[in-house]
Amino acid sequence: METTFTESLEIKEIAIQLQEKYYAFIGYIDLEIVCFAEMEGYKSKKAPVYLMSGITQGWVRDIIFHKFNTKEKLYCLAVWTEEWSELQKSKKEWIIFKCLYSISPSLDGKIRAVDVQDYGFILEYFIRSGFGPYWETKDDLPSLLDSNDGLPLIIPLED
Repeated sequence: METTFTESLEIKEIAIQLQEKYYAFIGYIDLEIVCFAEMEGYKSKKAPVYLMSGITQGWVRDIIFHKFNTKEKLYCLAVWTEEWSELQKSKKEWIIFKCLYSISPSLDGKIRAVDVQDYGFILEYFIRSGFGPYWETKDDLPSLLDSNDGLPLIIPLED
């Protein structure tokens, strides 16, 4: 079964809200160069609920150029529709935040390298908050958007 991709306004709206609230972390991103999509089709059991990559990957070029008929986008954040719909709002926020932060500050279609297994400041937050380093396997994560001031994340030194 072929995988189909459709534009996701839900993901884009969350991305806009996250960028407004966490500008110090992801304010450098031009959201117009990101393709936000949902996928339907065969997903292996071990595949993550989301895919994030830049134009350097063939699947991203194929989606952007052929499925969405544009050359304006340099990144694609795609989620498996069925699994995505089952996630809590707060987990969706964290996944989108992590994916947006992974965009290279040079906005050149490349992805920022992770520190060991994830981005250090995200891991540090979850470890300090008692969730541990495997936050993506947990439920009931704190919402990035529900508080007025935002969560107390520490800006990485290189930024």
